[in-house]
Amino acid sequence: MEDSEEDINEQFENKEQILNELQDKAQSDSTVPRRSERAKVPTEKMLTYQREEISKKEKRLLTLYEQWKIRVPETRERLKLDISEKEMADLWPECWSQAQVRYFSTNYKWLISRNQKLGCSVCSQVCARVDMQQGQRVSQEWSGCLISSFGRDKAAQQNSLRKKIKEHRDSIYHKKAVEIKEKATQNTMQKHIEDMRKADYASTCNVFRTAYKIGKHGRPFTDMPIDVQLQVLNGVKMGRVLHSNNSCANILDHIAAEMKKKVVNDIVMNERKLCVLIDESTTISGKSVLVVCLRSAISSENPDTIFFELIELQGTTAKDITEALLGCLHNNGFDPHYLQEHLLAFACDGASVMLGRKAGVAAQLCSKFPYLFVWHCSNHRLELAVCDVLKEVGGINHFKIFLDQLYSLYHASPKNQRELIESAHNVGQHLLVIGRVLSVRWVASSERTVKAVWENYQALQVHFTSRAKYKGLNDVLTTVSFVVNLGIMYDALTELSDLSRMLQRRDMTLDQADRQLDRQIRVFESMVSTPGPYTQTAIEAEKEKIFRNVCLHENQRVIKINHGQFFRSLAENTDSHLLSDIKVLQSDSWPASLDIQYGDAAVRRLCQRFRVGERQSVLGFREYKDLKASKTPAALKPLLTAVHTIAVSTSECERAFSSMNDTLTDKRNSLDIKRLSNLIFLKCNGPPLDQFNAQTYVQTWLALGRRSAASTNCEAQSERKVEPKTCWSLF
Repeated sequence: MEDSEEDINEQFENKEQILNELQDKAQSDSTVPRRSERAKVPTEKMLTYQREEISKKEKRLLTLYEQWKIRVPETRERLKLDISEKEMADLWPECWSQAQVRYFSTNYKWLISRNQKLGCSVCSQVCARVDMQQGQRVSQEWSGCLISSFGRDKAAQQNSLRKKIKEHRDSIYHKKAVEIKEKATQNTMQKHIEDMRKADYASTCNVFRTAYKIGKHGRPFTDMPIDVQLQVLNGVKMGRVLHSNNSCANILDHIAAEMKKKVVNDIVMNERKLCVLIDESTTISGKSVLVVCLRSAISSENPDTIFFELIELQGTTAKDITEALLGCLHNNGFDPHYLQEHLLAFACDGASVMLGRKAGVAAQLCSKFPYLFVWHCSNHRLELAVCDVLKEVGGINHFKIFLDQLYSLYHASPKNQRELIESAHNVGQHLLVIGRVLSVRWVASSERTVKAVWENYQALQVHFTSRAKYKGLNDVLTTVSFVVNLGIMYDALTELSDLSRMLQRRDMTLDQADRQLDRQIRVFESMVSTPGPYTQTAIEAEKEKIFRNVCLHENQRVIKINHGQFFRSLAENTDSHLLSDIKVLQSDSWPASLDIQYGDAAVRRLCQRFRVGERQSVLGFREYKDLKASKTPAALKPLLTAVHTIAVSTSECERAFSSMNDTLTDKRNSLDIKRLSNLIFLKCNGPPLDQFNAQTYVQTWLALGRRSAASTNCEAQSERKVEPKTCWSLF
């Protein structure tokens, strides 16, 4: 029994009212009793008995009320929602009480009501033609909520509804509909379709691996039919379709889009800090493009730099570049709220359109993201430092002009190149390629050119003496000043190229770069007084007037580089310019007597700049100091990850441009920028072929409604007709 508290109180009041009426009547009748009604007047004994019965009923009702209070939470949890009288009047049959509504809706979960008429939720959801046997039909009344009661009184109406509910519950169609719905919840149809497609998966995965190999290794799409034919001849099942070059392009676009989506989801869902790197260039077809790279702790604690997208620019102004960059980020899933909270840094080269103080790209981004940290690429800074040294130190320009003449002499004339190779062969040397020196390319290429001249010095001298027109070049080559300059530049460029390669590493962090730069500055300062190995060799050749079996002579017109001034200028211009607060995170920079609060202020400034938990980082840094930097506390890791997320160099953008030039050749210049971007993404970021999980991308491909390789709903690709040759019969 589950009556409400109001019903129980009403019953109490009714009983008390009846008792009072009986008492009043007994008193009034006792004063003037009638003979015919004396037997009906309750005696004192009867009143006592009635009071005892009322007391028993009260106790029984109180007991039921206590039981009801205990069962109310269970009932409400079972019904989820209590049915009000208004809802009962509007939805459920009028002949039912609230208790009956609860009873039937609880015991018959499929029972629904609309406009005081009953229906079946299962029958209304299940299609009548699914899995139905002969002679079975859907009840339009139950599926459309049209079941009503009949009868003269409420009891008859209730009995009619009870009978109809029982008959429908036991009907064959209803049982079949319940069975169908239970199967639907088990995804039987979807699993059946997946089982049917398992056979298609194998051949489609083979096709996807073939297409991925073509994209990963930069092969043209036209290799697809040939590669498929080769595998079919080797006994591999490749299906019927998806063998054309157009299918290969579409498959690679799909794989690249899914990979990029996974990268964005990992960054956004895990709320990782983000650094954006950009650089602008021009394709072989003359289009201005912007390469966008990202640096973040993707699927790990250690940040990594990856190529993200190549964008075609409608203009090369700072406004055009900014709009293209933000549009790229927003279109790929980085919403403005996420960028406001987690966009940490922006790295670029030193072009005025990028770092202009008033209207550069960095300035426009800082106006939108006030906490953005702008970083000038360390490799470009190193190039600017070398350019400053060229302006300060005399004699370097003459050296550069002479090496440019050598480059022009051998690069433009295959005949001269062939003669130089013969001269190197005659003296037993292996010829190295002579390129430009101190040009727009990074210093590592200049070091290779100087090394080529140093190693092939004797071969050059032999070639210059073979013809009279090379007499001027030979006079400069065999001077003492040139040999000394060559040794000085070889030492300097060797150090600078090693530093440049270190800064180009993907795992290079700000604190590591700071150590590298500080160490290199000390090396340059030491080389002011202590010459390097190649400079020492050149000085000895100056004394002996002979170098690599070639006699040297003096020539005042060839200016000698001031050794001390040159390396002192390198030390002064190769400044780190890094955050001074980062040094407190380096244990080798701590003082001997370490105060417990040493570096706390710097850590707080870093936390405010990078939007990391300040108090947690300070406590972690204090623990880090107590451990003597032997172990990194967990509380300090968010700050270290944020610091390491800042990109030291934009070398990844340069790698993307190299990949772009390898892909977009003069014979393949019809690729649109979007497809070119996908190919670069696969080439730069895709896993090796043996680690490529093709099944994941096949599933998403089929989920989009695309054909499988075994599809029979389309015409198979026809074989290419090749004109036969009579000699084939011999082979």
